[in-house]
Amino acid sequence: MANLSRLFSVKIGRQTTAAQYGVFGVGIILAPGAAFFGLKYSTYESAKIENFNGLYRVYTSADDAASDGMSGDNLLAVQAYFSQSPSPDTLVVGDFSAAYSKTMIKLTGVPVVGAPSGTKATIGYVKGGEYRYAKFNGTAWSGSAGATADIVADSGAEGQFLVDGRIVYLEGAEVVHKSSTALSSAVSSAVAAIKNQYNKFFMSMTTSRDLSIQKAIADWTESQIDKMAVFIDDYSSPTWATDSITKYIHDKNMAGSFAVSTKREKNFLDAALAGRCLVMQPGSETWALKTLNAAQADDFTETDYQKIQALNGNTFEDYGSGITVTYPGTCGDGESIEVVRFCYWQADRMQKDLATLFVNRNKIGHDMPGYEVVCNKMESSLKAGQTAGGIIENFTDENGNLIRGFEVVRPTMAEVSATQRIKGDLTVKFKFYLRYAIKHVDAIGSAMTYGFNYVLRQYVLKRLADYRRRCPDNWPAKDSNIIVEVAGRPD
Repeated sequence: MANLSRLFSVKIGRQTTAAQYGVFGVGIILAPGAAFFGLKYSTYESAKIENFNGLYRVYTSADDAASDGMSGDNLLAVQAYFSQSPSPDTLVVGDFSAAYSKTMIKLTGVPVVGAPSGTKATIGYVKGGEYRYAKFNGTAWSGSAGATADIVADSGAEGQFLVDGRIVYLEGAEVVHKSSTALSSAVSSAVAAIKNQYNKFFMSMTTSRDLSIQKAIADWTESQIDKMAVFIDDYSSPTWATDSITKYIHDKNMAGSFAVSTKREKNFLDAALAGRCLVMQPGSETWALKTLNAAQADDFTETDYQKIQALNGNTFEDYGSGITVTYPGTCGDGESIEVVRFCYWQADRMQKDLATLFVNRNKIGHDMPGYEVVCNKMESSLKAGQTAGGIIENFTDENGNLIRGFEVVRPTMAEVSATQRIKGDLTVKFKFYLRYAIKHVDAIGSAMTYGFNYVLRQYVLKRLADYRRRCPDNWPAKDSNIIVEVAGRPD
């Protein structure tokens, strides 16, 4: 039988490659001593070093994090994130243990599940290239070789121990971040290591309130084109006015980071605020005036608030009448948080749309039809930003001129040099107007008394207007008798 292709040949090439958009709705908690490897009392002694190569976990609920072994402040932050309404879908937790050279732990009195009653706490940790473990009987630690030397009692607080190693399992005790030994020089490499394993996160936060660690995270974040960070600022610190994370990101004019001040311990406003707002489409939201669950409001004085606001900081306060909200929603440089997030999103959207356009075309000509194809795609990206709410809608100004929310300027053939054409380069300029949110309203009005004088005045004005229409030649009326005659008296 002859092949039908001799007569009719059909070939279909699929040009359906699509560049993946960035992630702008997922938070990551950088948690020293995360201990999320799912070890239990029955398995922690037999664990192998290769079990702990992973530096992250992705969660869809706080219960999953607890099941994996997270506890203490790390778990509280996870719970604050997922407690918001509407609840976020995804949270990344990064093992940030490299930020501490030594980690302080404190006995909690919570029984170790499955262990004899005499076992008060158990721990598994990595030191160098070796996994070690130990248990505490209420008097001393015992376990693998070297463990007793690695776990040293804190002379300043009963029931606290300083651990020399990366904690990967912990029961009967919890990490005490404020008493751990910070290693800020390792922060950038620690975050980069997590990012290299998993990059699908946008906003960073940490359970550590150590200022050197916070500063290092802020510095790392500012160097990224698609990341932001939120910090808890300890307003109770005696050095807050001169040395705080709020002041640091303000003085360095950082747009990618912001801080929320609180005087309360274990008040994870950073995780709560991120969980509340990251669920919203970039451009559609404001980070001010948000209610938060699983978080405590602060009772700042007006002086306190003015100090925080002067450094572009943020608060969560009770304004009375059932209004407990965040305010004012600004980054270190004074820009609105949602505006920075939207601009990151818009840049990513346009970049990925252009990439998808070009990889699915055999050729886009370096001529006016080709320029139009490129400009149309850029306009499509900007229209998506306008639909999302980040770009203002077109409007007519007071002079009747149409003002467009965005504009893409078509290059002409004369504007493109021969060198650009040979290399395949093209520059297309565009602009758009940001759609800001109303966060404060001043309502100014007047209170008046309604009475007979007002009625008489309105009656006289009406009669004068009628007289002007009937007797235009006598207007303006110079004779006061005419005024009286026209106005008369109301019946």
